[in-house]
Order: sequence, then structure tokens, then C-alpha cells
Amino acid sequence: MKIIINSLGITLATLGAFLVWYFIAQLNFADKEAYLKGKGVLTVPDPSPEDIKKLKREIFFSKCGLALIVVGGALQIISNFLNDNP
Repeated sequence: MKIIINSLGITLATLGAFLVWYFIAQLNFADKEAYLKGKGVLTVPDPSPEDIKKLKREIFFSKCGLALIVVGGALQIISNFLNDNP
């Protein structure tokens, strides 16, 4: 049981880290092509209702990712205190 809980914790933490990376990494208003050429410009256009909805969804999923990291870490800590004997 200890191994299963630890493995579940590692899996949840990994999934959470991916969600945070995927959704937070996209919260960027820089023109990436211009930035890589050394001519970066930061533009913040007026958001459309679709943009607001998308941003709220991205923030929600990134918060879910953080929760998964916390739960996964807690499961790993709990697994350290479980007995190996069946």
C-alpha cells in the first residue's frame, strides 16, 4: 500500500506541475518571434469576452495543478509513515 500511495503522489505532483507549466507559460503578452530577434515589444490589447473566458479557464487549471502538487506531495509524505508489513 505504501508504494501505491507514494506512486500516486508522484503521479499527481507530476500532472500538477505539467498543468501549471502549460497554463502559466501561456500567460505572456510578448510577441515571441520579435523577442527572439532582440526586438521584443510588450503589448496588452483590450481583452475580448473570449479572451477573458480563456484567461479565467487557464487560471483555474493552473490552480488545479497547484492543488495536485500539494496533494501529491502530501501523499508522498504520508507514505513515508506507513508500515511496509502487510
